[in-house]
This record gives sequence, C-alpha cells and structure tokens, in this order.
Amino acid sequence: MTKRRRLSFANAVILLCVAMSGAITAAVVYEYHRLDTVLPAGVVTVLLGLWGGELLIVALRQIFGSDAVGRGRGQSEDDTPSI
Repeated sequence: MTKRRRLSFANAVILLCVAMSGAITAAVVYEYHRLDTVLPAGVVTVLLGLWGGELLIVALRQIFGSDAVGRGRGQSEDDTPSI
C-alpha cells in the first residue's frame, strides 16, 4: 500500500510540475501576443530550460526512481508490463 501511495505521490508531483510549466508558458506567450511583441531570445531560452528540466526529472525518475524499482530482482518476464 505504501509503495502504491508513493507512486501516486510521485505521479502527482510530476503532473503538478507539468501543469505549472504549461500555465507559465501559456501566460508568457499570451502576454507577448497581447502586447504584439516578439518573444526575446532570453525568454525563449528560459522556457526551453523549464521544459528541458521537466523532461530531465521524468527521465531521471525512469532511470533511478520508483519506476525502476522491482525490474531487476524477483520479477519474471511474465510479470513485466507490456508497452
């Protein structure tokens, strides 16, 4: 039960990060569109860094996190989920 709860908490944190990143990106793009101004390179760089950081969190969770636990020991090939 605690492992299931931990997985759902990790999923909730990642979902919250993606939602906040989307809200920030939408607000910035909308504001520059409303002002009829071109997005400066610095703003685009920060937005790409924000999304790159989120992708890094997801990738590290897949490699080292709770999704990788249980793959190595004690799990047969029949128990592995199909993608």
